[in-house]
Amino acid sequence: MKLPFSDRKKFILLALKQHLGLFGIWLVFVLFGSAFMYLGSNVEENKYGFMLFGFVFILLPTAFMLYTLPSSILYYYNQALTKKYGSYTIAKVTNKRVDNYSHTTSSFNGGTAKNIEEFLYVICFEFTYLGRTYTSEAFFEHKTTFEAITPNTELPIQFLKTNPNKITLRRRKLANNLGIKPNLCN
Repeated sequence: MKLPFSDRKKFILLALKQHLGLFGIWLVFVLFGSAFMYLGSNVEENKYGFMLFGFVFILLPTAFMLYTLPSSILYYYNQALTKKYGSYTIAKVTNKRVDNYSHTTSSFNGGTAKNIEEFLYVICFEFTYLGRTYTSEAFFEHKTTFEAITPNTELPIQFLKTNPNKITLRRRKLANNLGIKPNLCN
């Protein structure tokens, strides 16, 4: 399926719109970094220090943006694409697991160590489209939601017909089906 240019443009703009705040923060860093570089070019003492600081002040947030933004923009683009051209269906739960990311903090100079428990609750599911079976996983932060989903639970999903591997769990619908608050379904 070939997407019309107007839809691609609309999806890209929608994805960029989700990052306006981040672009604003980046612009503040660029302005302050430019001010330091300008200041460094107009003073005699510590000239290169100001210029170097301004350059680094611009470079670090720019590198961060270039590293993180492409995947985030692609995520929102795919989400908009799936929303418009996706199809709704029900998936069957195949497996449940808990990934343990717990760790112990350490402190210097004889401080106390703290045990921090972090778990990621994973639901594996599958659905069939045009005779092929597709599998995916959904991640949950809340244990209560994880426990509410049983192997018999039908998960409402939306997938892209042209690429059924692009799957979105319909979390609000799942929360309504389970009778829990939507914010617990993240």
